[in-house]
Amino acid sequence: MPINESCYPSNLSQKQQREAMRAVYGLGERPQSNMMPADLNYEDRARMRRILDEMDAKDAAGAREFDLNKPPVPAYVYREYPFLLYNLFTGKTRAATSHEEKQKMLAEGWSEHPVRQEVPEVELTPQEQMEAADIDKRLEKRKEKIK
Repeated sequence: MPINESCYPSNLSQKQQREAMRAVYGLGERPQSNMMPADLNYEDRARMRRILDEMDAKDAAGAREFDLNKPPVPAYVYREYPFLLYNLFTGKTRAATSHEEKQKMLAEGWSEHPVRQEVPEVELTPQEQMEAADIDKRLEKRKEKIK
């Protein structure tokens, strides 16, 4: 009987009170059997092992652990589109979302390859030219020493 109702008399029999207490603690209606290892024969132990193996397999399949700092990443799947095309005249880029759009853009003058950036030639002062020549001589001397 719960503590807050102890002042009221119970209308349950002793047996009913025991069953109610067992139900409260999750023991069920049937009393637990005393399962001592000596009481089990080989077939019972083998059956229990199979049951436990099946339960462990279900638990392992259902609960996968992973690091929250490095969550699982979905596998890469190749997608052909969107495909980036380049305009060689304006230097702009645009994505083609289908094969038809790509063919249309290629007909309009777009290219699959980016615009090549030309590296401008830098004019060196006479002093910088002398320093560059000196560095070249030192590098040639090192090559001769290595051989």
